[in-house]
Amino acid sequence: MSNPNESSPGAGHEDNHHGHNHGALGGHVPATGTKLKWAFFATFFILVVEVVGGSLANSLALLSDAGHVLTDVAALGLAWFAAIQAQKAPTLNKTFGYHRTGILVALANSLTLIIIAFVILYEAFHRFQNPQPVASTIMYLSAGVGVMVNLTIALGFRGGEDNLNVRSALLHVLGDAAASAGVIIGAVIMQFTHWYVVDPIISVLIALLIAWNAWKIVKETVHILMEGAPDNFEYDRLLAFVRTLPGAKDIHDLHVWSVTPERVALSCHLVVDPDGSLERSTEIIKQLKQYLLEEFGISHTTIEIEIGQCGCTALLCHETLWESGKGA
Repeated sequence: MSNPNESSPGAGHEDNHHGHNHGALGGHVPATGTKLKWAFFATFFILVVEVVGGSLANSLALLSDAGHVLTDVAALGLAWFAAIQAQKAPTLNKTFGYHRTGILVALANSLTLIIIAFVILYEAFHRFQNPQPVASTIMYLSAGVGVMVNLTIALGFRGGEDNLNVRSALLHVLGDAAASAGVIIGAVIMQFTHWYVVDPIISVLIALLIAWNAWKIVKETVHILMEGAPDNFEYDRLLAFVRTLPGAKDIHDLHVWSVTPERVALSCHLVVDPDGSLERSTEIIKQLKQYLLEEFGISHTTIEIEIGQCGCTALLCHETLWESGKGA
């Protein structure tokens, strides 16, 4: 027979006394809205400079970089919006709050970048067939502004890399800084050699850089939206620890999922010795939660005590047990 509650009121008091923290899901994230807002306006300035410079220089590479910067402007604007949304308190309708707004924004940003990469590749193909002269001096002056401003923005984002929304925006910024640096190198080469085919070559490299970074973010966001467990979670280590606790027999019906990369939740059934006391079961829960926090950074846990086995005895219960009413 299982206890339908996580713990008794006394156990809840014990958890609070020992520092149990729901803040990983319900608290406020570090403020990033101001940095994102500043980065948005700085990136818009880069866009203006590179559009004007690319048009004057007749450079596809610089205009390609400007296209990337345009997505940066959209990305940072959406990331700024998402950072504001993430501060909203949970509601009865959205009990985890609005933290996944940033995940959805990161996914949208990355998919947009992949589309932009294909557009650049298409334009570069035509430029390969008909290379055109470019004004190299305007190219590296315009791109130089992009490099300096983007690196300044990236430095402002230091410390926020654990937030996927910020990391997505940071990848936009760093990718554009690298692309702008490539434009500068190409401009110098063309100025001294007049090999104007370098312009579409740089455009292709920029497109591949954009697509590669975007694809990595797409995979991570899809993993989170599919309730994937964090990469550092090791089931074997958790099971081994549980079996070292006096009075604990096993765990099953385990669920570990990422609300966001920095907000991980866990729930499970903990099977304890039927001869043990409530106080001992409460102590086991406290030790297990402390272990999860210290080893895996998981502070939001829901642990159900059982003195027997419910319908599911597997570590990962199949959904059909829920549908048949046999599961927890």
